[in-house]
Amino acid sequence: MDYNPHFDEEDPNQSTLIFPVHFLYPQHATSDTIPDFNEDASFGEYLAAMFPPDTAPPIWDNASEYVNGRLSIYAATSKKRLLKIGKKMTLRDVIQEVGKDGDGLELQGGCLAFIVVPRGEVETDWIAEFKRNK
Repeated sequence: MDYNPHFDEEDPNQSTLIFPVHFLYPQHATSDTIPDFNEDASFGEYLAAMFPPDTAPPIWDNASEYVNGRLSIYAATSKKRLLKIGKKMTLRDVIQEVGKDGDGLELQGGCLAFIVVPRGEVETDWIAEFKRNK
């Protein structure tokens, strides 16, 4: 599919961007695409909707590790830095934070990509792998 960032049609000022976003789950070599991630919504809002604690896990999550409140989110920047994203952060916050150092996020296939991993050993191992492959 071809995704493109665009302004929120419901915003009367036409100043809020909507981005297509991939949530990548490297532990399972799978992903989710959110075609309409509002830049002013928090990452926690999306995780709460996607991984509520009292529902069945995704079919690919045999160990039931992907539960809101037990997940970490990361962004790899264009300069190959790794940014840990707080759940209260919005996409606008992330873009501004990354841009402070003259860095940025890359669109891949028209989407921004964010890595979601369970906290603990999986997270530690994934960070070590990222650093080895920089």
